[in-house]
Amino acid sequence: MTRLRNSGLDFSVATLNFLANVGIVLPYVLILFKYQQTHNVNYLAAIVVFYVARAASVFWTKHLNLKASSYLLICLWLGAFGSLLFSLTANIVAVLVGALCLGYTSANIWPYYLTIKLHLSAQTDFKLKKFYWLIFLVLGILFVLDFALNWGYRLAFILLALLFIVALPAGRLLSQFSLAFYDQHEMAQARPIKPWRVVVFIVFFAAIGLLTLLRKASLQIALPAVLGIIVVAIILLNLELAADWQAMPANKLRIVDRGFLLSFVLLFNSFFGVFVFGKMGMYLVFAIYLLGFETGRPLYLLLGRHDLHRATTIARGGLIIGHLLVAMAQPVLYVAGLLLISLYVGFENPAINTSVYATEVDDPDLAIIHKYRFSTYGGLLCQLCFFGLLVIVSSFRQLNLLNFFNPASTALKNTYLVGMVWPLTAISLIVTLVTLYGQYYFKRAQSND
Repeated sequence: MTRLRNSGLDFSVATLNFLANVGIVLPYVLILFKYQQTHNVNYLAAIVVFYVARAASVFWTKHLNLKASSYLLICLWLGAFGSLLFSLTANIVAVLVGALCLGYTSANIWPYYLTIKLHLSAQTDFKLKKFYWLIFLVLGILFVLDFALNWGYRLAFILLALLFIVALPAGRLLSQFSLAFYDQHEMAQARPIKPWRVVVFIVFFAAIGLLTLLRKASLQIALPAVLGIIVVAIILLNLELAADWQAMPANKLRIVDRGFLLSFVLLFNSFFGVFVFGKMGMYLVFAIYLLGFETGRPLYLLLGRHDLHRATTIARGGLIIGHLLVAMAQPVLYVAGLLLISLYVGFENPAINTSVYATEVDDPDLAIIHKYRFSTYGGLLCQLCFFGLLVIVSSFRQLNLLNFFNPASTALKNTYLVGMVWPLTAISLIVTLVTLYGQYYFKRAQSND
């Protein structure tokens, strides 16, 4: 009986690990596939609500003064409830509520899961067993089979809900394991909510919701008005960023740059990749990013002969060269450029996690949340710049906005290359150079002190 109970807990922890790793993208993919299958406008609305909820949730979490372990359990319950709603009905109210639940879970399940793992690593010798990753693979295969054999996405949502429920015992187990950590660390009080920030928050994410809808449907809105919305959104985003600037003692620029680079590769170039590689461009860009992200750290450490300073120098050089290669948009050079940028993100990510967690002394529960908050700032800034450039290009060339997102041919490649790739790559490179200079200046100031 004890052995059976232990095996059940192992399976539960493996499931939680799986959901934490894929939770940010899997629900979105399922809702998107459901919309593509049915063309039901309710699912289109759900996509927009999910996207906005996912982007917004990381800004408005940790206001209930709960532990990270409690928030993780909330994510699991909301994930199960939201998935069940999508599996049972297409009613507009139900799917919007489900999208809100899944959006919050997608934004927060990984940050809180990683926070608890870091807590346990600091107090115990907790490590994931290889068995956990085997379950990750098996569950991934089940989802692939569902898509490939066309069993219906209702079954996929039921399976997703069951996975969230199966992960609940693991969430409770990790909560119990982390009690020793909380006995030694006093939690900071929840921050008061400022009315002006609530207003800015609502207006900003209303604008983001409208811009997201414009990517999915052809609405009759004058392009100058859309550009005005983007400008206002950029101003509001910078107000939010300035208000949060003191929330983290260090690493802010690195994390904003990380978010910008992620959106640059995964959002912008996943669409532009279609103009370079054809219909499979989006999948190829994602595969390049995944390869770079997973291999960046070991590869650069190997090239740097396990000297961190040398490896960092090589990675930064590769990042700058990567921007220049992407701007050429020639298939081989384009692949190399995206890979170099992705390798840098993969190299930096573990160092950022460790540094952020180590410098957050007031409330370690907030360390990873702050990381994802500033990363989201960078990602949203990239998206707004991207959409602003698209509006300008579309206005000058009298093009429909959706031509970029659903290209019928690659004939407009040079138009988007000059009007979007070059300017956005230049902006990304400027953000990167400012970040690298900021890091150098910060370290130099520390050494002088």
